[in-house]
Amino acid sequence: MGTRSQAERGFTLIELMVVVVVVAILAAIAYPSYTRYVQDTRQAEAQGEMMALSGALERYRAKNFSYEDANTKLSELSPVLANSDYFTTAISVTGGGNQQYEITTTPKTGLMTGTEVLKLNSEGQTCMKVSGCTIGTDDSWKEH
Repeated sequence: MGTRSQAERGFTLIELMVVVVVVAILAAIAYPSYTRYVQDTRQAEAQGEMMALSGALERYRAKNFSYEDANTKLSELSPVLANSDYFTTAISVTGGGNQQYEITTTPKTGLMTGTEVLKLNSEGQTCMKVSGCTIGTDDSWKEH
């Protein structure tokens, strides 16, 4: 029982355990990188959708002469952002005569934890920051 013959070749339990440990270490290193990559991709998609929503808001203003009530029409103006599983989007209409807007996209908890709040205003200014941002004082997403 001490030695194995040529017909009894195979892996020992120790060899299998070493392989399992190596695979576990590789998974522990790769998974956070993969998760961040997925979050970055979803965030880039949200940025693109915000730009498309900005264009839709400009068309809305050209038709209605202001952004008034645009904040109640998110599902019509941007169905993708309105129905996102990863972000909550809001339009705030400001300025005299409702002539300005600010789009805010906030990550939903869970799947997107640790990603930035994104903002875009009617002047094309942007910002992004994990805990919320202020346009003009925080980093612009266009610089990243």
